[in-house]
Amino acid sequence: MKKILLAACLSAVGAAHAAPCQVSDVKVTSVSQYSSVSANATLSPITPPGLSVNAAACAGAFSGNDGFYPTTNLGYAGDGLLNGGQQVASGKVLFEGGAFISDQYPLQDLRGDGTANDPGWIMLGKYEGGGNSWAFSPSSIGGFDDIVLSTFFTATITGAGIGTWAFTPDATAAARAAKAIGDNWIDQFSIVFKAGNGFAVYNFNPALFGQPAQTPDDPIVNWSGTFDVSGTLINNGGKPAGISHISIWVRDPSGLTTTEIPEPASLALFGIGLVGLYAARRRKA
Repeated sequence: MKKILLAACLSAVGAAHAAPCQVSDVKVTSVSQYSSVSANATLSPITPPGLSVNAAACAGAFSGNDGFYPTTNLGYAGDGLLNGGQQVASGKVLFEGGAFISDQYPLQDLRGDGTANDPGWIMLGKYEGGGNSWAFSPSSIGGFDDIVLSTFFTATITGAGIGTWAFTPDATAAARAAKAIGDNWIDQFSIVFKAGNGFAVYNFNPALFGQPAQTPDDPIVNWSGTFDVSGTLINNGGKPAGISHISIWVRDPSGLTTTEIPEPASLALFGIGLVGLYAARRRKA
């Protein structure tokens, strides 16, 4: 119920271009994890067939583009749309105080100025078409251009507003990111779908699977799934709009408290949790 209320409240912010988003628009259908944090680690699936998990929350649809994009890109307050910055198209703040902030995922002092007002959202890049091909363009993080790789995100468009997505950081991503964000790794990610004259944002976090946030010492997890925003992002003719681009953001936690620090998230333990979730969903069905 809390997720539904959060989606409804966030969708009411700003001017919606079409119908309010639904968390069921975007799903996780597969999760994989590397065997270690080394460059030669192998990636293996850890979810059973038939997994289908809705987004934790969503926001939109909003009119216009999803800019502005961050400049420093270290999650500071006001630097980028999800960090409470003004939308370029409207001049409005669509995410006052930052997107998807909660008691579990609070504001932080990332800037080191003594004020915990930084949402922590970092834009990894944008997946968009050019000519007859689509590609992911990585963003710079804190001035470093070698942290995000062009292989971090892919999507397949199968219809107007419909397709599949995959968030696929490599095994050594956390080690590269340390020079920009310190000894942390992400605790949420959000996918922004832009189509027609509107966009919507969908949020995912480990709590969906009953898991803690990963630490830099844990093997990297990859996520993939489906999307159908055809009922949320509509063109001027009242029909589903074609996707123009997809952006992906991650949230940098400033550090885990002593009560939040988990044991290293082994592939086996994480997989058992997901299998248990799948079994519970099957029983309810």
